[in-house]
Amino acid sequence: MTTGKLTIVVLGAGNIGGTLGRKWAGAGHQVAFGVQDPNGKHAQALRSDLGDKVTIGSVAQALSSNPDVVVMALPGAAMDATITEYADQLDGLIIIDTANRMGGGPINSFSTFQQRTPHARIFRAFNTLGWENFANPEFAEGPADLFYCGPDGDARPAVELLITDIGLLPIYLGGVEQVGLVDAVGGLWFALVFGQGKGRHLAFKVLTR
Repeated sequence: MTTGKLTIVVLGAGNIGGTLGRKWAGAGHQVAFGVQDPNGKHAQALRSDLGDKVTIGSVAQALSSNPDVVVMALPGAAMDATITEYADQLDGLIIIDTANRMGGGPINSFSTFQQRTPHARIFRAFNTLGWENFANPEFAEGPADLFYCGPDGDARPAVELLITDIGLLPIYLGGVEQVGLVDAVGGLWFALVFGQGKGRHLAFKVLTR
């Protein structure tokens, strides 16, 4: 696939989805938000900030826009039901799972995607850092790194473009079998931020000689 300007559907408009979508719209991508309530407070804030640079509608309306990439930025508890309900529209697409399902068990939704959307190309990204680092990814040492995984094929450049357009440097950890490793990086972030009180504007940098 080409990696110019993409058509992106963001499901969810909270801190993660709203921040990512704003950045991508600012980079010139065509962004459609799919939300539970198109007239809710998050949707109204997006309209106030972005005007006609984005479209905001229901999940079904957003998915009907023939997207290049779908970014799942829903609350973790809503992921299974949403994947199941919209499986026909999601199957075959490039999908980025950003949601963390807290409360026990796998925090990613890869097993549900594999069952319900077997032809989709699923990536795990944007789940290892707080949204503040997407809004402001620059540190004194330079831009933060973002770890991700997913199939190594023609979809990968599009995912790396979206990571780069947020202002982060993509660090590929491998195929879908590395999803646990990506999630472990998220666990490290939570341990440092909440367990050690380091503050939410904390990110990671790979150093090599």
